[in-house]
Amino acid sequence: MSKTGIFYASKGGVTETFAKQIAEKLGADLHNMKDTKVDAIADYQNVVLMSSSYFFGALMEDWGGKVKLLHTVDFSGKNVAIVGVGSQERHPDSFCSGAADFYDKLRFSGARFVGDVCPCGYEFKFSRMERGGRMLGLCLDKGDAKVNEKIDEWVKAVQPVFAK
Repeated sequence: MSKTGIFYASKGGVTETFAKQIAEKLGADLHNMKDTKVDAIADYQNVVLMSSSYFFGALMEDWGGKVKLLHTVDFSGKNVAIVGVGSQERHPDSFCSGAADFYDKLRFSGARFVGDVCPCGYEFKFSRMERGGRMLGLCLDKGDAKVNEKIDEWVKAVQPVFAK
C-alpha cells in the first residue's frame, strides 16, 4: 500500500481520468468513493480528495453523505490536498466550488492542507475554492488547454511534502 491515497467521485469519467493521471505521477492508490467507505482514508498519511462540482457548486453525489462522515477519521498530522473539477465556461459563478466542502469539513481536524495554487490562469467569476487570494487546491477543467501543465506543476509542488 502506498503512503498516498486518492479518493474521488466521478460521474462522467472526467474526474476519474484526472485522478488516474495524478495517481500515476504520485504513485498513489486510487479509491472511487462509489465503492469506498470513508474509514479507508485512515490508512494513508497523504490524502487527495477529489470531486467534480455540479449545479451551483455541489459535490458529486458519490461523496454525498460520505463527506459528512469525514469527521470520523483522525486527520491529525495527515497531509490533505484538494482537487476540484469543473467548467470555467459553463459555471464561472461556482467554478469547482463543491470541492471547498472538503476544506470546510476538515479545517479544524488537525489536517495539514497542501497544494494550494494561484488563481492566475483561471477565468471564473466566483469559486468557494478561492480563499485569501489562493485556490485551496488544484482546480481542473477538461476544456483548459493547460490542464496537463497545471497537473504537472501541482504534482511537483506536493511531492516533496508527500515524500516526508
